[in-house]
This record gives sequence, structure tokens and C-alpha cells, in this order.
Amino acid sequence: MNQFILLRPQILFLMLSLFLAGCGFQLRGDLVLPELYQRVYLVDNGNRDISKPLKAALESVGTKLEPTAESATSVVTLLTSGVQRRALNVAGNSVREYELQLNVAFVVQDHEGRQVAEQQTVSVIRNYRNNINNVLGSDNEEVIIRKEMYQAAVIKILRRMKAIAEY
Repeated sequence: MNQFILLRPQILFLMLSLFLAGCGFQLRGDLVLPELYQRVYLVDNGNRDISKPLKAALESVGTKLEPTAESATSVVTLLTSGVQRRALNVAGNSVREYELQLNVAFVVQDHEGRQVAEQQTVSVIRNYRNNINNVLGSDNEEVIIRKEMYQAAVIKILRRMKAIAEY
């Protein structure tokens, strides 16, 4: 009986591990993009705020950025990118809280110019408080939040690109 009590944590851990493996659970580790994205030509259409971190992320996962579409295995076109800001909480004549929403639309084409999937859109939403007594600090906070939103959107884009290629 005492041996069974000592083995219970190990049995529980083993059962939990088998359950998680069986349901397809995976830890988010390094992202490995499929062969379709070995050499990518990125068309940013003036969306520099998102294209710069996207280029860096593509290179960090081993993708080579090509100068022309002809030498690429795929073409990723950023169609639209924009941040909308709306007031969430108004007190008197001042805004106490804002919501920022970033939407990025893109399409992926293979080396022959065929669209691999329909237009994709990723969204990132963040809220922040506006301190009316510290306007400069609130403006700096918004700049930092926007940068973080672009990074979050890049991760979503890469994961969506991977899913598109595997589908």
C-alpha cells in the first residue's frame, strides 16, 4: 500500500503526459516554416511598420529574402496595415482609456504566381489608460504598445503562413 502511494505522482504525471500527447498538444518552440518559404519575396506596399519586423522574423527562422519575385519560392504581399484608435472610457471632457486595433491583411503566392490561399487578416487589440496628468508618458506608452502590437502581428502572420502551407 505504501509503495502505491509513492508511485501515485509518477502515475499521474505519466497519465497526464499521455493525454496531452494524444490530444496533439505541443509547446510553442522555434517556428520552422515549410519549404514553400525557403526564399520569400516580400511586397510591403508601403507598410513599413509591419514589413521591417516581418523581414527580421523571416530571416531569424531561416528564410532568405529575395530581391525579385522570379528568384523566390513564394511571394508574400502585405495588402493593408493600419492601427485604429478609439476611446473606451471618457470622463468629463477627457479620454481615460483607449483601445488600439491593428489589422494586417496579406496574401501568399507560390513561385508560379498562384495564390496559395485566400486573403488572410490578422488582428491584435490592446487597451491602455490615458493619464491626463502625464500626457508625454501616455504618448510614449502608446508608441511602445504599437511596437509590441506589430511584433505580436508578425508572430501571428508567421504561424498563419505555416498553417497555409501545411493545409
